[in-house]
Amino acid sequence: MVFGDFASICEKSPLPICSLIRPLQTSSSSSSSSNISNYPFNGILPTCYARSINIANTLIFEVGTAFINIGNLIVLLMIIYNVRSRYTSVARKEMLFFFWISISQTIATLIIDTGVSPPGSSSYAYFVSFQIANLAVSCWSLLFAGFSSFNFWDDGSFKAMLSLIISSIFVFIVNYLISIFTFKGWGSSLNHNHTTPLFVFYFVLNAIMLCIWLLSQIFICCFTLVFNWWALGALFLSTLFFAASQILLYAVSDKICNQLNHYVDGSLFSSISMMACYMMVYKYWDIITFDDDEYYRFTEFVPAVSNKEEAKMLLQK
Repeated sequence: MVFGDFASICEKSPLPICSLIRPLQTSSSSSSSSNISNYPFNGILPTCYARSINIANTLIFEVGTAFINIGNLIVLLMIIYNVRSRYTSVARKEMLFFFWISISQTIATLIIDTGVSPPGSSSYAYFVSFQIANLAVSCWSLLFAGFSSFNFWDDGSFKAMLSLIISSIFVFIVNYLISIFTFKGWGSSLNHNHTTPLFVFYFVLNAIMLCIWLLSQIFICCFTLVFNWWALGALFLSTLFFAASQILLYAVSDKICNQLNHYVDGSLFSSISMMACYMMVYKYWDIITFDDDEYYRFTEFVPAVSNKEEAKMLLQK
């Protein structure tokens, strides 16, 4: 695999991006590119993909994955409802922002995967670019919310939320422009055959942000919370489910598709794993902010309590 080349990934995974790019023009990839070229769209076709169904003369793709993503939307809405009720929790507004972005990402995935905007249409590249940019914003907003727990700034304040929104808009615009310029071939170094910048933003930078978030939360669990094992367990499960979703989508999707006779592919099971990952991220945040809500509930009945330490002493009595 050549760094920056999507060919080996697109052979195994039914990614929307694959129908909009081509293998890198190198000696190592030119010999195999003819076997995976999607000639109608000049893109890359996976070796195996889920069957489509015809309803009222309309082709619908990835039906199984669509149902899972609809369930994912319901789960995310339930999580948002629960987060909204945690009035005093650290990074409450930042987590709400992250989960709303996750809902936006799921809706974009539904539109693209089901064929509402089908490959080859004039709008397809714009929707895929939105999905890629939205994914980057999702990673960035999670990282921002994670850093809020360090009290570097007043979480949930006007300045904090304004900084999050402005920085998220910047991340979105940069990723969107790189994507659409690559898909449309509007730049000399950004086109169908030069996908290295897109590869870096799509895989490398997002992975770096997630790794920094994970390391920062491990630090909080081990030092700030003095080894909160429940929080570490939730964090471990969220990481496990996320890793499983990536493996199911990028490594074994074609094997799943062949074994199940093209009825579903790895994207269905990847979506299930991502649903569990969202739930574990929420559960982790719920655990590390539990004390804040307990203090809030206690001070409702004992207004004289002025700080969290005093509340804990009274609770122990």
